[in-house]
Amino acid sequence: MRALVYWSINGIGGAQRLYVMFAKALLECGFNVDILTSHRISLSHIKSIHGVDLSGVNIRMIKNLPCTNPACSLVNSTVGMQELISISSSYDLVYLDDLYLSQFIKHNGVIFYIHGYTDRRRPIAPLAKPHRMLPMAIQALGSSYDIIKRAKYLFANSYVTAYVTYRVIGILPKVLHPPVDVKLASKYRSESREDSLVSFGRLGSAKGHELVIKVLRGLKDRGIDAKAYIMGSAEDMSAKAYVANLLKLAEKMGLAKQVELILNPSIDESYSILGRSKVFIHGKPHEPFGIVVVEAMAAGAVPVVPKSGGPWYDIIDRGKYGLGYGNLEEATNAAEHVLRGGYDDYSLLAMRRAEEFSMEVFKGRLCESLMGN
Repeated sequence: MRALVYWSINGIGGAQRLYVMFAKALLECGFNVDILTSHRISLSHIKSIHGVDLSGVNIRMIKNLPCTNPACSLVNSTVGMQELISISSSYDLVYLDDLYLSQFIKHNGVIFYIHGYTDRRRPIAPLAKPHRMLPMAIQALGSSYDIIKRAKYLFANSYVTAYVTYRVIGILPKVLHPPVDVKLASKYRSESREDSLVSFGRLGSAKGHELVIKVLRGLKDRGIDAKAYIMGSAEDMSAKAYVANLLKLAEKMGLAKQVELILNPSIDESYSILGRSKVFIHGKPHEPFGIVVVEAMAAGAVPVVPKSGGPWYDIIDRGKYGLGYGNLEEATNAAEHVLRGGYDDYSLLAMRRAEEFSMEVFKGRLCESLMGN
C-alpha cells in the first residue's frame, strides 16, 4: 500500500508539522510513504525543525522558481499541482489539505484534513494571512467544497472546526486532533523555571504576538519583573516587517531588554525555551486548534488562551487545564496568577492533558480509521 503526502506550504507551523506527523503515522501504519513538495527540504532539515525522524519516507522534489513573492508562489503552487495530478493515480491514499485542488484531483482514496473554519458557503481567501492573500485569493476563485464531500477519509482538527463545517455545509468530519511528540517535549522540562512568558507561532499580525509584550508591561506595572520570548518563522518581507514592529513596540513600552525575538528556531531551541518558561500566551482568538498550545503544555508551560476556538474548547476544556482570557486585563491577571504561585498546580494539569494529544494517540486513531474503512 502506497501513500502520498502533498506538502503544499513551507515554514515552521502547525500545518507543516502535521505533514510530518501524518507521514510518520502512515509509515508506522504500514504504508510506503512519499512526500511531494516544491520546497527545498530534506530528512535532516525535517528532524531539525520538527523533531521527527522520517527515515524510510521518500521525498519527491518538484522543480520550482527560486523566489518567495506572491506571484512566484502561485506559479510554484500550480506546477506542484500539475505534478500531483500526474502521479496521484499510482498511490492508494493521497493526503491533501488544499481546497483549490478539489477540481483537479479525482482520486478515490483522498484523505482530506480541514485545518480552518468552513464558515462560508464558498471558499474565500483568509484575510488573516496577508503574506499569502494574493495567491490564496486567486486560488479561492477556483476552489469548492467538492473534495470535502467526496473524500474517502475526512478529518477536522477540532470539535469546533467540525461543528462549524457541519453547520455551514451539512457535513460532519471526524475529529482527529493534531499530534505532539509529548515524549520529546517532556525531555526539555526544566526544574528551574524562569518568570517568563512565551509566544510561539508564525510571525505575523494574525497570530497576535504583540499581546505578550502588552501583558509583560502590565505585569511590570504590578511589580512583577518577568521576561518574554517571541518565537516563530519569518521567511518573507511581511514577517520581517512585523518583527520590526514588535521590536518598536517593546522599545516604546520600555521593555527592549526584556523581550527576546527568536526567528526560525530549531525544535531544540523552541522546546528548550518552552521547557524553562512558566507561561505560554496564545494571542490569536478563534484559532481552529492551536498545536503550539499543546507543545507548550507538554513542555510544562501553563497555557493562557483566548476564550474561543480549539485552544479553549478542545485543548484546555474551558479552563480545566489552563487559563482563558477575553481581554488584555484578563490575560494579565492570568499570567500574574501563574507567576505569583499558581504555576505548580496548573503545570501538572497541563502536562497530563498534553498526553491526550500525543503522537501515539494520533497514530492509533488514524490507523484505526484507515483500516476500518
